[in-house]
Amino acid sequence: MNEGVRGAIAEAEPVPTQNAGDSDKPYSLTLPEFEKILAAVIQHRYWVLGAIVVALLLGLLATTLATPEYTSTARIEVLPDSPVDTSVPNERDRSAVNEIAFYNTQYSLLKSESLAERVVRAGNLTADEDFVEAFGLGASDAGSTSAERRSLADKAADTLLNHLSVEPVRTSSLIDISFSTPSPQLSAKLADLWVAQFVQATIDRRFAATSDARKYLEARLEALRRNLETSERALINYSVQKGIVTLSSGADASGRTQTQTLVATDIAQISTALAKARETRIIAEAQRANTMTGVAQVNAPTVGAMRQQRATLEAELAKVRTLFADDYPTVISLRAQIANLDKSIAAETNRSSQSNREAYDAAVKTEQDLQSELDALTGRYNSQQRESIEMAIMQREVDSNRQLYEGLLQRYKEIGVVGVGTNNVSLVDRAKAARVPSSPNLLINLAIALLAGIAVAAGIVFLLEKLDSSIRDPQEVSPRFGLPLLGEIPEASDRPIAEAITDKKSAVYEAYFSLMTNLTFLTEHGAPRSVMLTSSQPQEGKSNSSLCLATVLAATGKSVILVDADVRNPSLNRYLEIPDQRGLSHYLSGDNDLDSMIAELPRFGFSILTAGKTPPNAAELLGSDRLSTLIQTLLGRYDHVLIDSPPLLGLADAPLIARRVEGVLFVIEASTTRNRSIAMALTRLRMSGAKLFGAIVTKIGVRNQLYGYGYRYGYGYSYGADKSEGEERS
Repeated sequence: MNEGVRGAIAEAEPVPTQNAGDSDKPYSLTLPEFEKILAAVIQHRYWVLGAIVVALLLGLLATTLATPEYTSTARIEVLPDSPVDTSVPNERDRSAVNEIAFYNTQYSLLKSESLAERVVRAGNLTADEDFVEAFGLGASDAGSTSAERRSLADKAADTLLNHLSVEPVRTSSLIDISFSTPSPQLSAKLADLWVAQFVQATIDRRFAATSDARKYLEARLEALRRNLETSERALINYSVQKGIVTLSSGADASGRTQTQTLVATDIAQISTALAKARETRIIAEAQRANTMTGVAQVNAPTVGAMRQQRATLEAELAKVRTLFADDYPTVISLRAQIANLDKSIAAETNRSSQSNREAYDAAVKTEQDLQSELDALTGRYNSQQRESIEMAIMQREVDSNRQLYEGLLQRYKEIGVVGVGTNNVSLVDRAKAARVPSSPNLLINLAIALLAGIAVAAGIVFLLEKLDSSIRDPQEVSPRFGLPLLGEIPEASDRPIAEAITDKKSAVYEAYFSLMTNLTFLTEHGAPRSVMLTSSQPQEGKSNSSLCLATVLAATGKSVILVDADVRNPSLNRYLEIPDQRGLSHYLSGDNDLDSMIAELPRFGFSILTAGKTPPNAAELLGSDRLSTLIQTLLGRYDHVLIDSPPLLGLADAPLIARRVEGVLFVIEASTTRNRSIAMALTRLRMSGAKLFGAIVTKIGVRNQLYGYGYRYGYGYSYGADKSEGEERS
């Protein structure tokens, strides 16, 4: 974009008014994301409704064709530890993390393949006719091989797992085990069988794990205890030998022991005192510097008071000397007082300087002493740090031995508790045969279908929105193409545009009047005197905009002429129902009788120069110098010259005309013209060196009401009419 275009955009772009407190928060002219989504849904509502209805019908069909299943549920209670007769305190206390891990383990065990295989064997399900018939499994017979029986058992186990549901009861130790099969009796039988085998498997697992573990742990505990005592003794002996005094110790986030020594504590205290002494020295040094430069003496309260008194005596002396001679007693007395004040000021200044120097010397001495002490302590600390490496190694060994010993001891206690405890899994409720099927559930299936339909509808809307690159929200013109939005023109399909523009109460007139008002801010002399209106393609409303803008400008008392430069396909004569015999093409061809070509339109208040006969060489005529001569001649006669040019794409006419006028107004049809066409047209204009004033979005209709424009036009342009109708009815 060239500098001229940037300047036009900067001058023409309207700036929203803000309060003083909101200067750092510019207003957004585009719709919020939620409103954009809502507008897109309403715009494509038929697609949305169709997708949802189809999804609901499919859900209803799937529910109708599905085989009914019956669910039976058995409830068990699982405790982290069983109650035991033991003297171990707090044996049932567990942290939240341990309990979560324990219950997650139980849920996994309830859904394990080993338990499913155990249930198949215990219930002999491969030979159960009800089970085999319900799930379509082949029954085993006496002639089956071991591999076939194993394969059938695996299929039965997988079938059980597929129809199993394990659900914990919230905020409790209860767990529900459910089975869903086509037979209510079979569901209840499988649920009870699954619970019974889980209880028995838990008992077997608990007692099988404690047979050899106790003997092994006893031997390991004795060895770890000896290692812990040896490492602790070595650590204490080393610290006494090296003179390392430990004030406190504690464990960090990783569990390692951290110690605080006496030397480290002294260094921290000396560092704090040194920082304060350095601050005191800096303050004293600043006061001393002020004393040397004389700033402190001037600002001191005592010296200031004496200087004020001296100034008063000087003024009084000057006053007396105008009346008396130098040997007059009053003059002599005032001079003596002034001399005494000078001596006092000098003495006070010297005293202040001496005091600041002494304070500075004392602060420097204190800082040096503290620095020396800190250096000495730092040397001792560094020496201890080198010696503490071995001590840290010993400390880590002590910590490691202690953690191993305590962990193994805790494990030994837990195994002892398990060995003497009872089972922690108990049956609460047996399964009962269901009376009504649990699935398919019509409401749930319809809800799932509804969600799926909404998801599909969202995808359709997203795809349609991506495919539609037209301008639906006029405020998108500026961020997309860098053009200021100068006018928003509603549709006027109920009557001809020539009739609508002459009615000053119509929405069309109000819209173009607002456009004309925005044009007055484009240049220093108000509305541009020569303007060309063009578009990217035909039928976007540029000719209508030219006609309406000329009418509105003429209504303000300006002399306006409208030039139909679309010599290939003239349209203004058809809109105005006037003959097109001689016009622009004749003048560009060499006919100088301009007055006979201009027609006055008293109904609209402006003059018009029609396109004339269609020439065989339109581009050559529009590129000649006679077009510039014509525009200059018309500017000498009229206040404003409006040129209705051909569309841009595929033609060279508009760029040729754009260089001859003061600026260009680009017309865009709402909800129709694609971004690519607009971008290509603007690129051609900018390459030709034309000055782009801004854009006019036309034919804003029902589709654009979703973006707020329908309401604004309905309120702004019909407010007066509604009021008049109300008064008439009253």
